[in-house]
Amino acid sequence: MRSCTRFPGVATLSSEQATDGLVTRSEGSVFWVETGGREIPCALRGRMKKRQLRVSSLVVVGDQVIVETLADGTGVIEERLPRQTELVRPGFRGLPHVIAANLDQLVIVQSARQPSFKRRLTERFMATARRGAMSALVVVNKCDLEDKRVVESWVEPLAAGGAEVVLTSAVTGLGVDELRSRLVGRVSGMAGQSGVGKSSLITAMFPEYSIRTAATSEGTGKGRHTTTSSRLYPLPGGGYLADTPGIRELGLFEDSDEDVAGVFPEIEAMAAGCGFRDCTHTHEPSCAVKDAVENGEIDEDRYRNYVRMRRRQ
Repeated sequence: MRSCTRFPGVATLSSEQATDGLVTRSEGSVFWVETGGREIPCALRGRMKKRQLRVSSLVVVGDQVIVETLADGTGVIEERLPRQTELVRPGFRGLPHVIAANLDQLVIVQSARQPSFKRRLTERFMATARRGAMSALVVVNKCDLEDKRVVESWVEPLAAGGAEVVLTSAVTGLGVDELRSRLVGRVSGMAGQSGVGKSSLITAMFPEYSIRTAATSEGTGKGRHTTTSSRLYPLPGGGYLADTPGIRELGLFEDSDEDVAGVFPEIEAMAAGCGFRDCTHTHEPSCAVKDAVENGEIDEDRYRNYVRMRRRQ
């Protein structure tokens, strides 16, 4: 066996007829694989097709695979190698559906307006990143549509809790260079509701990529879908970026204690001073967390979302 060059630590199979490749996009039953310095369309080997009938996310963008190249310039995926991380959402009957694999960073994109900023949804995305063993980067786009001080007040509680935040505008160029620098050398996934401007940001950072964009629906205030399938883009300077389909109603798994604690570290730290070890921070006496909320030491809205996420467990 030999080591995978794109994801160190992942072993690949040794074969004279097959080589390792990286799944960069999928279109129906066709998977595009980067191998040998080129991108080729590939189908699944018969035995994998049978597994695909039982598992909806057998092969996704970011997967490292073994592929046999054919004389006509296409290929056949022989095997998928073990994944290091998974970006997952609930699928059919609540079963896990993997959106992208082997990412090390989840870029959570919200917008200041059209659609409006949703901090609670951002915090749930952050829990999703922790569950998938990825770091999280929060991006607020369309900042040209709102006063800077207002946007900063929205994200201040997130930053106080240790979250990395970048304010951007794909229209004016605000924060575009900073965001680009945070992507180079990383394998990142970009997630968020439809209409927040993910595709526009990608185009602003990397004009060489032609990505369809669409305006937000005036009737519903929700974004119109522009990305219809996941794709992994190689970045100038190294690294990759996965653009995932826009999501109107994001269904997330129930969050574990560890996931929630990682998103609200300031609340967890304060909880150490509670009078009861099993304090739920809702009705118990001698609750250090509730006292901190009343004294303004903990943001009240973050506290409410913390309690809400814990109750979903």
